[in-house]
Amino acid sequence: KPYHDRKVTLLNGPHTVLSPVGYLSGLDTVREICEDPATGKYVNKVMNDELMLTLDLPMDELKQYSADVMERFRNPFVKHFVTSIMLNSFPKYKTRDLPGLKIYLDRKGELPAGLVLGLAGIITYYKGGTRGNDEITPNDDPKILELLKDLWATGDIDKVAKGVLGAEFIWGEDLNKIPGLTEKVTGYLKSIQEKGMLETVKGIV
Repeated sequence: KPYHDRKVTLLNGPHTVLSPVGYLSGLDTVREICEDPATGKYVNKVMNDELMLTLDLPMDELKQYSADVMERFRNPFVKHFVTSIMLNSFPKYKTRDLPGLKIYLDRKGELPAGLVLGLAGIITYYKGGTRGNDEITPNDDPKILELLKDLWATGDIDKVAKGVLGAEFIWGEDLNKIPGLTEKVTGYLKSIQEKGMLETVKGIV
């Protein structure tokens, strides 16, 4: 189990959040995101400063695994498009990143900025619309897509954050009850709308 948790946390976990953050920063592949000065720091932060601290294996072992994962992410022979990774992002976040967010909060007494920004990135991606000339077409459970469409149609970012976090059919619980999470997600959503994702990323790395 510890090794399964390590894979889910340090390989799948970063994938789930780097994808919307990178895509909304104008990048298309995992490699581009890892090599970009700002988003590369973001991936490193999420993996090494946040998720790694939620695991209970020896730190040397975790650092080596993390380095191997980054080498894999940067493989010049693999063009891993993030739009394919973003299928069913909400269920993926629930299993891969939410447990780490809770453990980090419990151990550190604060929310992990990178993981919360990743969630705000997913919520923003599911708004749809366009990125440059590309149509943004999220792909998930129709009930989730309908919820996001209705929430974004209100034009009220506070309602968007509370509505997504409170959707128990997604999370199995009301995430608005996690101390500070609603405010932090709302703040990032507003920043992404006003300044763009890349500037928002630069603000936390």
